[in-house]
Amino acid sequence: MWDLEEIKKLAFIPGKAAHYKGSNLGKELGSVVAGCFELLVAETLSIKLGLNYLLSCEIKPPPCVVWNGRLTEKFIPICAPRGKPDIEVYTVSGAWVVDATLAKELGVQLAEARRLKHHNPTIPSPTIKRILLTLSQLQTKCEDIEIVEASKLLPTTHPKRGELSYVEEVCKFIKQKCVQGGE
Repeated sequence: MWDLEEIKKLAFIPGKAAHYKGSNLGKELGSVVAGCFELLVAETLSIKLGLNYLLSCEIKPPPCVVWNGRLTEKFIPICAPRGKPDIEVYTVSGAWVVDATLAKELGVQLAEARRLKHHNPTIPSPTIKRILLTLSQLQTKCEDIEIVEASKLLPTTHPKRGELSYVEEVCKFIKQKCVQGGE
């Protein structure tokens, strides 16, 4: 179970950390928060499309949803590496290449869209659909890219007690890192 609103609250933390704790901490926290959002999107696509959800290291024959990020041994999500799509969706009719961004700034969103045009699925496909998932509606059109606002796709229910919540794990991780950085 996930809470999109909680991830939105975390989205500002990497930028703040970069300014007052040093850029390495900001990058690390940015990767964790972005990874949390990507994983949320991958799991949601898996549920909504009725497809198996896999990590990129477990890729199996389609149809499936593949998240290219990774989970640490403590179940902390880390974002997909640069140059790879955040998520790949393989359906019977083709592949989707999906990038998910927490950025609200138009310039950053457009840069994400430009990078998305160069991402290709790991498994070659005759038809490729490119989707940019944003927190806020992008007020421009990007050729050959479908832009989807996250709130129209993602669940906003709160995690139930006893269920794993990556958001809670990420919050603990951020608090730990910020305390360590302040020592």
